Amino acid sequence: MNLDLTKVPIRNINYEGMVTIPKNYYEKMNILDVQNVQVNFEISKNMDQEDILYLSCSGNFLLQDARNLEPVSYPFQFEFNEKINEESEICGRFLENSQNTLDIMAILWENIVLENPISYTVCDSLENSKENAGWRVVGEEDDQEIDPRLAPLMELLDKKKE
Repeated sequence: MNLDLTKVPIRNINYEGMVTIPKNYYEKMNILDVQNVQVNFEISKNMDQEDILYLSCSGNFLLQDARNLEPVSYPFQFEFNEKINEESEICGRFLENSQNTLDIMAILWENIVLENPISYTVCDSLENSKENAGWRVVGEEDDQEIDPRLAPLMELLDKKKE
């Protein structure tokens, strides 16, 4: 979605609606799907004749639960204002000066990715079990077998504690 900035002096550029994020944007990430992306943006001129971008976005990530690996929905929402001039980050990365166009989809995706959590879970505890598919939760109360090769080191640590 490229916008022609030469039309901004004539009138503001506005958009409000749903946007579909292409699967190739997130297929190599821990995101299963990006759903219900509602976008609202406006590009206008301020008193100094600088272009100003206001963007707000909300939607849902479909992620794997960090504990039970079931698909879960994770809501996100953000908004920002940015001047579009020579010093701005947006100008350097997303503005094509030869055509004087701004790639809104790239700006939108960059900010959506910032909302993606490293891990997310909706359950507070494991389901009445300390063991699941090939792994288990180990606590301090569990008796742990000491590798016989490390037994001398454990004896040294016990002596230091005394």
